[in-house]
Amino acid sequence: MSKQVPGVPALLVNRTNAAAMLGVEAVTVDRWTATGVLPVVKVPGTGKAGRPRNMYAVADLKRFIEAHTTTMQHPSPDMAPRPCRRAASSAADLQHSSAAAILSMGKAGER
Repeated sequence: MSKQVPGVPALLVNRTNAAAMLGVEAVTVDRWTATGVLPVVKVPGTGKAGRPRNMYAVADLKRFIEAHTTTMQHPSPDMAPRPCRRAASSAADLQHSSAAAILSMGKAGER
């Protein structure tokens, strides 16, 4: 467990804190680290095992956020979604069909 000195900003955070900063799960941070999407700082381990720890620079996380920030643009009126023609034409077909034709369609399906 690392000690944080009051009044001194953290330059490095662990994967749990990096995930919280990015709004994702820790496993996503692991995946992005493994694929090289997210930069990592290898900190030498302490103790007998001496296994290095992955830490994340706060500055790198901020750059990552800036690089992946996009601005949503409102579509122009001519790019508005079109109504589904199939549903509209099916409804129109039923409205213009005679009752006898509708009943015969039901009987044809029963055969």
